[in-house]
Amino acid sequence: MEQLYEISAKAADVLLASALVIALLKFKQFSRTERWYVYYAMFVFCINMLLYIKFKGTHEYLYPIYIAGEFFLLASIYIRKLAVQKLFIIPIIIVSLLFLSISHIIPDYEDDYSKAVSNLAVVTLIACSMIYDLRKDSLKRKFTILDAVIFLYYTVSIFIFILQHQLIPYNPEHFYVIWSINNVLLVGLYFTILYTFIKLKK
Repeated sequence: MEQLYEISAKAADVLLASALVIALLKFKQFSRTERWYVYYAMFVFCINMLLYIKFKGTHEYLYPIYIAGEFFLLASIYIRKLAVQKLFIIPIIIVSLLFLSISHIIPDYEDDYSKAVSNLAVVTLIACSMIYDLRKDSLKRKFTILDAVIFLYYTVSIFIFILQHQLIPYNPEHFYVIWSINNVLLVGLYFTILYTFIKLKK
């Protein structure tokens, strides 16, 4: 299982890097809203590369940044698609800053709580966006499949972050089982991002 964990993690990174190369080559073909998918992919890739450096305390510092940045970028995508960004952009910024700083304010606070709340909020926004898109011209829904895969990944991720605290203390092997599932889902997500970026046309 450890081998699957490592292989799937590397495969996910390769797919994400490939998607970014395609995105940069075709960047002018993205609309303003669609470019936020590129910003999201770029942010996640940069966080992953920084984690590979493995400086002391890297995870502790980067994890809140990752949660806050991921939430802000994904929320920005879907509130823009819902055409309500002027109403919600300030609350999104405030919540992102809260995710970034709450572990420094409350002693013994687990950032995984923020991750679960963030995922739940993102899943809700995606669901609303997909329902909204169904009422629009189907020819303009170029990112529907990607949105569905993002929805799937972040829904399952909620349960992964809950389960890890329940199972890992009893058996370290459960770490590799849980995170192998996560990495396999990431492979699917990043492949879908790559496929969507390749197929994108003006």
